[in-house]
Formats: sequence, structure tokens, C-alpha cells
Amino acid sequence: MKSILIFSPDSSLCASLMMYFNDKYNVTATTKFDDIPGIIKSTKFNLVILDSQPDKKTSDLIKAISSKHPDLPIIITYVFSSKYAEIENGLKNHVAAVFYKPIDLADVSERIDFFI
Repeated sequence: MKSILIFSPDSSLCASLMMYFNDKYNVTATTKFDDIPGIIKSTKFNLVILDSQPDKKTSDLIKAISSKHPDLPIIITYVFSSKYAEIENGLKNHVAAVFYKPIDLADVSERIDFFI
């Protein structure tokens, strides 16, 4: 079974996404941003979902992940704000998709199926 890593600072969102995707995938979720590199290093994932504003810290993490794991699709979800547009544009070559909240889980699921 394929594996997905989900990060969100919102434990309710993590739990909801885990329940939604758990029938089709092995799902690991964390609310601790700083734990993401260690989790990815210790387990082989087929996709990563980051619920995080594309700020400098998130951008640096995404670039580090994509340089070490170039075939690992990364999806970002966040509440759109034009102040992140420049950083988001800089991540286009490092992420597979961006979804703006509120997200449509059917759309996200369809994209996950495509990437995996």
C-alpha cells in the first residue's frame, strides 16, 4: 500500500485527512513542522501533504525535500494570501500541486491518485 505523510499544525485537520485517506493509503500525520525531515528520512513515502503557508521556512523545507527526494510529490494547502505569491511562484518546480483553503477533498484525492 502507498504511503502519505500529512503535516498540519491543526490536529483536527490531520485527523480528518487521516480518516479520509486511510482506506486507500498508509497515512502518517504530524503537527510538528520540525519533525518532518526526520519522518521522511525514516519512512518511504509516496506523497507529502503540507498544510502550511509558503513562507521562507516552508519554502526551505520543500526545497530540501525535493533535492533529496526528487520523485516525491509534495502538495501544499493554505489560505491564499497575495503576500505569499512570490514564494509560491518560486516553489512551482518543487511542488506537484497547490490547493487553497477551503479545499475540496475530492479534488485533492483525485490529484493524489494521479501522482501516486
